[in-house]
Amino acid sequence: MGSYTCHYCDHPTESIHQVTFYQEQEEQNELLCDSCYEEWLMSLRE
Repeated sequence: MGSYTCHYCDHPTESIHQVTFYQEQEEQNELLCDSCYEEWLMSLRE
């Protein structure tokens, strides 16, 4: 497994989560680290 960069915080990470953001009817697939992914999930619950 290679090293990745988190889309949100720009920190290098070995563990990634691919998420899809929708902006103006366009899908945008991005990679998030564990911490940013957890924050993203919590924001969906609000």
